[in-house]
Amino acid sequence: MKINHYVINLDRSTDRRAAIEADAERAGLRLIRVPAVDGKTVPVAERGLLDAAGFRRLHGKHPMDGEFGCYASHLRALDLFLESDAEAALILEDDVRFKPGFETALDAIAAVPDFDLVKLAHHRRPRIRTLRQAAGHRLGRAVFGPTGSSAAYLVTRAGATRLRAALDPMRLPYDVALERAWASGLRILHAVPDLVLFNAETSASLTMGGQTYASRKLPPWRRLTTLAFRTKDLVGRLAYAARADRT
Repeated sequence: MKINHYVINLDRSTDRRAAIEADAERAGLRLIRVPAVDGKTVPVAERGLLDAAGFRRLHGKHPMDGEFGCYASHLRALDLFLESDAEAALILEDDVRFKPGFETALDAIAAVPDFDLVKLAHHRRPRIRTLRQAAGHRLGRAVFGPTGSSAAYLVTRAGATRLRAALDPMRLPYDVALERAWASGLRILHAVPDLVLFNAETSASLTMGGQTYASRKLPPWRRLTTLAFRTKDLVGRLAYAARADRT
């Protein structure tokens, strides 16, 4: 299987680019850089991708500039992949480091049948229903979540096509939207343990951009729709995790 390796990187984040390119060279990987969208430079009037009212309704917060930039950047990476002749894509954010044996593990996971996307990194270690094993990693569906992070994932061409359609417009942060298999129709697995680490020297969040989540949060009475959405999402997640099939 031909796999392209993409890394999302802001033009101004030269330290991150240097760090991940050096790490990739040590791991024997050839990275294709995806110039990230800097959300701070995109006027609100030009954010056609964003459904701001839908974001407030489902997520209970006003969207941050960095969240918009992150979302648009990942869609750009998916588009570049779909324009290529590769069968699958590894999509990375630029604050990760590769664990020893990364390429071997990635190839083993790519050979697993019947998946559209495999999450390779998480901010919260997922509790999964294990369906398969590959190179010392358990692969399965997450029982609880969101598990956080869109820093590393493997996606097939069919998966990227479906994901691209499912994620337009933007109504959630990218990492939350990414793993909603029950909504997108994708066959999504989570790898445990993660295949990457977060680089302590470069992993300070660029999404926040000096803002705080608390400052963006809506008052409690305006978050009732968010509570309803998250309750429904939990039911969807549990139903997806419990499905009898292995795909």
